[in-house]
Amino acid sequence: MRKVVAMVLLLQAAVGFLWLAGQGLASEQDIINSIVDARSAIKPFALPSAKLPDLNEEKAYALQKQLSDKLASKSQAIGGFKAGLTSEAGQQKFGVKSALLGPLFKPGELGPDAVVNAKDFVRLFVETEIAYIPGTKIDKPVADVDALKKLIKEVCPAIELPDLRFDDLKGLKGTDLIVDAVSSSKYIVGKRIPSDSVDVSQVTVTLTLDGNVVNQGKADDVMGDQWKALLWLVNGAISRGYVIEPGQILITGAMGNMIPGKPGSYQGDWGKLGKISWTIK
Repeated sequence: MRKVVAMVLLLQAAVGFLWLAGQGLASEQDIINSIVDARSAIKPFALPSAKLPDLNEEKAYALQKQLSDKLASKSQAIGGFKAGLTSEAGQQKFGVKSALLGPLFKPGELGPDAVVNAKDFVRLFVETEIAYIPGTKIDKPVADVDALKKLIKEVCPAIELPDLRFDDLKGLKGTDLIVDAVSSSKYIVGKRIPSDSVDVSQVTVTLTLDGNVVNQGKADDVMGDQWKALLWLVNGAISRGYVIEPGQILITGAMGNMIPGKPGSYQGDWGKLGKISWTIK
């Protein structure tokens, strides 16, 4: 009788294992490896939340750190950090209660007049942002905006070119975005100027494509205040186990809308902060 019971239990366990496999569930390491491979091959990958039904924000950030470490081991050092979903509407849409943060990778940094090949992306998008460059290492939480301003050496206009590599945009969740470094890919950095030479809170931007306006935004589109957004980003990165190095790029989020990256000649004009021109082919 005991043998029969043991065989039944063994059979149930085997059936359960096969059911899980049939649901497409995977280990955390499998998910990280699939994202690394997809980034390299420029191919979409399955939503992490579909593979890990218990994926919450804390676990998603832990997986993001694993992904960052894995990419860094493949000569993709961290070049800075980004904020995403900085509007309440975006957060509600993707089921999160706050903005998201993720690393930018150094090989993705481009300069003005860059020629961007859309074939290097699964789904290319464009965002107009402001970038901040620290003049010192930041490895501890910053008390307030006044303390933060003393750590920022330069500011400049920036364009982020995120890549939504997911195979299912309808089921996309904020936790999926977190795992894939908030879809970070390439970013264009404009001319740097001293951080005290312009009031970033008053900056507005107009983006044109082949001479036609395709996006407009203002500084307070980002969490209502650029410096508060930057403080959130810096302290958030530190709390997630990252260290911010001098010269890294910190971008606070989209001014205006995120738009599809269509081919053509682009120019962003941030007024006193500067301009960036580039091309997508």
